[in-house]
Amino acid sequence: MSSEVIVTDNELPPEVIDAVRKGRKVEAIQLLRDATGLGLANAKVLVDRAARTHGPRKPIKSFADQPNGLSHLVKSLLMIFAVAAAYYFYTNS
Repeated sequence: MSSEVIVTDNELPPEVIDAVRKGRKVEAIQLLRDATGLGLANAKVLVDRAARTHGPRKPIKSFADQPNGLSHLVKSLLMIFAVAAAYYFYTNS
């Protein structure tokens, strides 16, 4: 019979949090399992939760931030306007 280990997000060892900050989730899971004796599924859940708060942030890209993003948007709007004008011209003649 094994003793039950209860670990919360706030009680993770510092080396696990350091691995999560570096983006090494597999290493963090293994470190957590070695330190606490948790199973794979429980360790993964805790590391995933820690990754949401301590993990590297991914930049959110905007449509206008992409190269030629704004020009493609303007071209698309002009094309929609041209199609709408042609439809209006041909249906009301």
